[in-house]
Amino acid sequence: MKAFQKYSPLITLAILVIVWYIAAVFVNSRLIFPTPVDTFFALIDVFKTGAFYRSLLGSFVRTVLSFSIAFVCAILLALLSNAFYIVERLMYPIILIVRATPTMSVIFLCLIWFSSKISPMIVAVAVIFPVMYSSILTAIKSCDNKLLEMSKVYKVPSHKVITKLYLPFVADKVYSDAISAISLNVKLIIAAEALAQTSKSLGVLMQISKLNLETATLFAYTVSALIMSFLLECALKLIRKIFKGVRNAKIK
Repeated sequence: MKAFQKYSPLITLAILVIVWYIAAVFVNSRLIFPTPVDTFFALIDVFKTGAFYRSLLGSFVRTVLSFSIAFVCAILLALLSNAFYIVERLMYPIILIVRATPTMSVIFLCLIWFSSKISPMIVAVAVIFPVMYSSILTAIKSCDNKLLEMSKVYKVPSHKVITKLYLPFVADKVYSDAISAISLNVKLIIAAEALAQTSKSLGVLMQISKLNLETATLFAYTVSALIMSFLLECALKLIRKIFKGVRNAKIK
């Protein structure tokens, strides 16, 4: 059972590849639906070009920057909302409006107002921020009230309450939402890049592949985006592991 749990992701991946191959054989058209083998060779060709790495780096930087900005703003405003009721009430309609606004509308407006270089990041921040803000605020409000009251009784400094109580508790609660948000962030960045025609981006490379009917190459770029998303998720897991290690070391 343990062995199955250990290798279950690889088993799932193998099943998906088999289903992909069967579907490609059934369609019987490389132009419409390439096989995994066609995509693999297209991926190798893509890896040989310098333009791909420049575009991958551009999309990666935009993803990391936009997620970091959204996350930091969400933490700061969630802390303020928890500390001051008026801030929470002021933020409530803003979060509702941003959540309800269609993503495509946000993308088109950003294309009108901002340059193609920064509009994908603004789109990602606008979509990711309310998700992370609500998640962090909910986590903060669910902190142990007894510990908070104890810290007030013993006059524990505010910065220690934040770093020793709020942050460790919130980090555990928000972790799963952050994993989902970083994956969504990759999708948003690439979609906005394609529409904005952002130079040195995966979105533009995908758009060019679509126009040239290079479906296997498009699949290869998609696999690259999936790999980037997976590596970012691994980075978040590593950060969480390091954070837990440091916290446990301090406790000991």
